[in-house]
Amino acid sequence: MKTRLCLSLACALFVTGLQADNEVYRTWTDAQGRKLEATFRGIENGNVFLQVRNGYVYRLSLDKLSAADQQAAKTLKPEGLGIPSDPNLAQAAAQIDMLVEAGLKKSEQKPNPLASDEQFVRRVFLDLAGRIPTREEALEFINDTSLSKRAKVIDRLLESEGYRSHLFNYFADMLRMADVAQKARFYTYQDWLKGQIAGNVPWNKIVYSMMTADGKLLDNGATGYLLRDAGMRLDNLSLTLSTFIGANVSCAQCHDHPFADWTQRQFYEMAAFFGATETYGAKGNAGAGMQGMRKVIASLDNKKLQQQAKNLLRVNALAVEDSSTNDLKIPDDYKYPDAKPGDLVTPKLITWSDDKNKKAYQGVQTTKHDEQLREQFAKWMTSPDNPRFAMTIANRMWKHMFGIGVKEPVADLDDPNASVNPALLHHLANEMVRLKFDLKQFLRVLCNTQTYQREATSHELADNSAYLFPGPILRRMTAEQAWDSCATLVVGADVDKFKGHRGETYAKAMSVDLSGEASPDVVKGQIENAIASMRQFGGGGGNPKNNAKKRRMMNQGGEEDLTLAPPVRDGLVLARASELPQPEKDQHFLRMFGQSDRQIADSESEEGSIPQVMMLMNGEAQRVIGQNDSLVVKTASAQKTPEQQVESLYLSFFSRKPRAEEQATAVAGLSNGMTMRDLTWVLFNTREFIFVE
Repeated sequence: MKTRLCLSLACALFVTGLQADNEVYRTWTDAQGRKLEATFRGIENGNVFLQVRNGYVYRLSLDKLSAADQQAAKTLKPEGLGIPSDPNLAQAAAQIDMLVEAGLKKSEQKPNPLASDEQFVRRVFLDLAGRIPTREEALEFINDTSLSKRAKVIDRLLESEGYRSHLFNYFADMLRMADVAQKARFYTYQDWLKGQIAGNVPWNKIVYSMMTADGKLLDNGATGYLLRDAGMRLDNLSLTLSTFIGANVSCAQCHDHPFADWTQRQFYEMAAFFGATETYGAKGNAGAGMQGMRKVIASLDNKKLQQQAKNLLRVNALAVEDSSTNDLKIPDDYKYPDAKPGDLVTPKLITWSDDKNKKAYQGVQTTKHDEQLREQFAKWMTSPDNPRFAMTIANRMWKHMFGIGVKEPVADLDDPNASVNPALLHHLANEMVRLKFDLKQFLRVLCNTQTYQREATSHELADNSAYLFPGPILRRMTAEQAWDSCATLVVGADVDKFKGHRGETYAKAMSVDLSGEASPDVVKGQIENAIASMRQFGGGGGNPKNNAKKRRMMNQGGEEDLTLAPPVRDGLVLARASELPQPEKDQHFLRMFGQSDRQIADSESEEGSIPQVMMLMNGEAQRVIGQNDSLVVKTASAQKTPEQQVESLYLSFFSRKPRAEEQATAVAGLSNGMTMRDLTWVLFNTREFIFVE
């Protein structure tokens, strides 16, 4: 009976966004009758701040306006950014807004009203930090009376641990990052990428490092990208081209593409840039060491130890190396007259018909050294002059913030003019280049646009209509956003402190000397120590054990730090999704909510399902949130009156205070036998909680 009461209340408490009273732009008149179309940014120290469409902000004395506009300035709610601290940022954001509004006007559509402070703070926390704000964080923003508070919270979140965690989650799905691949653990790859994000390394340099990395996975985490598809050059190239330059080439791997300007021969010519790269087992200088290690393995008298040692050998052998010979050949089943099966393939780069700037190609195809082919390819692909590289990541980051790309799907940019707003797409690419591929600064510009700060739109794509961005898409949280928000309700902002740092620890434990210089006894000792360490990581291969009691958090030095160990409640490790197994086990909250299995790029799902509903209603997460030691319950219980308790819960779950009717309904429920735990169940099961509004 209590469950029915809670479910009915959950349905009754779903609230749509607040409506703004005034338009984004209006015409202002001064005392002399001169007019200015501008956005009202607020009043401060007797001055009115008005921003025109090109981004310039005018500061006018209030008494210089007409009497009607003086009254309007005293009553209107400030729009958007308030007073921008950086004129260049305001200008860059305004340029995007103008292009969006031009697209809307052409289709006779209007932009949405600006989101309320309550809507904005929750959205920007979810989009930049990957979690909802705590009660205190929401109140701090809502109660801030400064005109630049939106810009300030954007800046703060971009420097937060949550930003690094959330962006890693996005790239982990895009790059198919998994703890276990090729019968080895890819912890060093994960830690490397987290370090790149934390250091705000430009995107072009991150990708260049992945394309050109060499050495052992244990020593160089950047090799993880190529080693994820060890021994599969063609598959890896297909993913590389679609992921980083939006080139739809999957069909061209086997035959000329029927719908895109790609031939099978062109695909193989591109693949030839990796024709001298070996990604399956260490060779060269490591050869003698591997032979010595095999002899040591053969001398072990225990079959189980021998198998574990073989797994260890594979882990140490997994490396990227280049030879001096490109050995890629035309496939045996090739059917076109421009080449013969078995012919060696000469590397050659693809060009696009709309590419008028050839700077990206200069010097790329002139190398006479096959071991340098990867470097030439990486130089071309990540060049600011490449017509697709900047556009692809700009389109991806736009979708990351708005819920849908300017061009969909984001892995297919073969025809940019087929996007919903080609002018906007080309401008975003130019902005990415102007900002030198600084993703943090690019996201700063996007978040400071009027477009991002408008109310969200519920848009159904079933009718194939173009979405022209009157505001962001109303969308369900990603699996990681939902999980991290649950952890925030239980733990608070401290959830960002728990870091695994498994890569350095794993590399140190698993590394064996393959130089060939170590004695058999030394190698045997290293093997025995490494095998003993395997238990900490769940063995040498296969799926990692998800035993919460054995979960470890390491400091930057690779040593266990008990002060950083995340709390464990009902078997759930309450750390950020980025610090949990990649991916989690099948029945975990993350997987039930659509976390990718990391087998296909960009395969996370935001579709609803019956198991998700059951998880929300009866799963471990909702039980943990409602426990007495949960921060959200402790904070609400500490309030003096039922009304204050309800308000505390609403701020924690929705970043807003309850409306009068909502508060009355909830207080009545508490007086009729509902507990604090029951009310957390109600709020957790509303659509408002699980959606990014």
